[in-house]
Amino acid sequence: MRLPLLVTSAGLCAGLVLAALPAYGDARVNGVFLAVSAHGGNTMRAVGLQCPGVTRGHPYGEVACAAIDAVDGDFDRLPGNPRRRCGTEYEPVTATMGGLWRNRNIGWHKTFRNACVLYAETGPVFRF
Repeated sequence: MRLPLLVTSAGLCAGLVLAALPAYGDARVNGVFLAVSAHGGNTMRAVGLQCPGVTRGHPYGEVACAAIDAVDGDFDRLPGNPRRRCGTEYEPVTATMGGLWRNRNIGWHKTFRNACVLYAETGPVFRF
């Protein structure tokens, strides 16, 4: 039940973030809304990024923007950190992204075994 609410909330927030982006005619717009939620709890973290430019609220904003740009907004291709070792505990977290990248709508969500696996597979993007 919470996943539809999360996706709806992420979509709404992404719309608010993108509405705040400046309109530059033919300029490429790069703005995403990122959210992480823990299953079985009300914990939710979220941040908006406008790349390049507005990365406040994300401690690795510039690096996250560079990582997203390197994969052209395709979050399934994020290289992550393959050297990071994670435990086997099962404390699932769901990461959600929505926004515009190079003037096209993008969206993605995935559930990970635990937060360590999320960080290992997505690198700095969801480390906020």
